[in-house]
Amino acid sequence: MSLDTETTPKPIDWSKRYQILDMGSGLQISESRVMLFDVMEAYDEGDSVYQISQTFNLTPLQAQTAIDYIEKHRTALEPEFAKAIQLRKEREEYYRALAEERWAKIAQLPMTPLRAAFYALREKNRCEAMGDTNADHPE
Repeated sequence: MSLDTETTPKPIDWSKRYQILDMGSGLQISESRVMLFDVMEAYDEGDSVYQISQTFNLTPLQAQTAIDYIEKHRTALEPEFAKAIQLRKEREEYYRALAEERWAKIAQLPMTPLRAAFYALREKNRCEAMGDTNADHPE
């Protein structure tokens, strides 16, 4: 019995499933919203493929595709990486300052019973999450 090559399905090359795409705002891993420079930063810090895939909710193949691209194009990526890190730092500073302004405005508002109840519940949840529950109260 001979195998008919026309009816025998060809094996799928999974290594070509994912790509690095230029989305205008930066390089991104296909079928995700993860930016290549985020993976590059984690990889340069020593994270493994599996740690990167867990951190960014990627498949190991997506993470490996990104790492392969990084290794192949590192010299071209390095200057852009430095710019991306600086831009992220500036954006973070801007949004932190914006959040501080909002919290300052909120602090000036009068305390309502509903807002006081919310703050009390939030504090209780923070204490429970930190393990700072009061031993006198077994609740």
